[in-house]
Amino acid sequence: MKKILLTSTALVGLAGAAAAEVTISGSAEMGVFGGENLETQFVQSIDVDFTLSGETDGGLTFGGSIDLADVNDGDSGGDDLSDTTGFADYTVFVSGEFGTVTMGDTDGALDWALTDPASVGNPGSLLDNETGHGGRQDSYLDGSYDGQVLRYDYAYEGFGFAVSVEQDDEYETENDYNWAIGAKWAGETGPGTLTLGVGYQAADSATLTLGSDDFEVKPFEDAEDATVWGLSATYAMDNGFSVGAVYSDWDADELDSGSHWAIGAGYSFDAFSIHANYGEHSFELDGGGDIDIQGWGIAAGYDLGGGLSVLAGYGSSTGDIDTPTLSVDDGETDNWSLGLSMAF
Repeated sequence: MKKILLTSTALVGLAGAAAAEVTISGSAEMGVFGGENLETQFVQSIDVDFTLSGETDGGLTFGGSIDLADVNDGDSGGDDLSDTTGFADYTVFVSGEFGTVTMGDTDGALDWALTDPASVGNPGSLLDNETGHGGRQDSYLDGSYDGQVLRYDYAYEGFGFAVSVEQDDEYETENDYNWAIGAKWAGETGPGTLTLGVGYQAADSATLTLGSDDFEVKPFEDAEDATVWGLSATYAMDNGFSVGAVYSDWDADELDSGSHWAIGAGYSFDAFSIHANYGEHSFELDGGGDIDIQGWGIAAGYDLGGGLSVLAGYGSSTGDIDTPTLSVDDGETDNWSLGLSMAF
């Protein structure tokens, strides 16, 4: 979940390092949730994140991060049924004047470059209801192989550039790397900041995923020779209003055409934050069949101070799916949550 966490820090001395630091942050939630075909029920969660960082005598920085809830996932996949890649949610990195190299559960270069409109001015919700609908695209071709991404990125003033690869480590397949390239720019324009992003990704075999990790639907898998290019634009004004949009074009042997677009906006004033987003997936399959999914979400938050917030979220999806592996006619679903979010 997208949360701003307050942190407590412990300094640890390590031989051969100029500085080393271990940061522990935590979050907890309590509330209720429900929706179509869901009984209204209680929900609670607690999580701890560890972030490790250090610096060499020569000025290189290095470190990593891990979510305690995913420590047991490892290569076996653990008990987290939403983690289909078999890798836990951890990353390691090394950074210097040459740029930053990151490996693990991190964004590929396309996803890194594009801004998700569902994140624009979004205070969040207990179950990510406003971002879990079928109109949202958050991963592109990331996770089509083993989910372990190696990314290099470099930033200079307002510009950024990245390349990434993801391996297919199954012995039975002969797929090449899932690779991506992306670039972005941010700068002050008028009474706010404009951010632009563009990128491209390609994989021999790919999976299309709609929604988020919590409410994902895979209408078809193993599309061959898949490619995606996309662009995004976001404008954040000094008065607390922000708006963003994204478009991506998809191609594969199984597709005659494919596209996704989404818009989102948010506004913050004093302790209040509100957000709304809408998106559509439209795919025409080679040989007949289509995927036509729309979704929207809203979220609201009130910051009580000290890391405690009241959050409410709602998400809704509608559309049709007609593929060799899944058929849904006039499907419709919605879900909501309301409660307290605690950051430590």
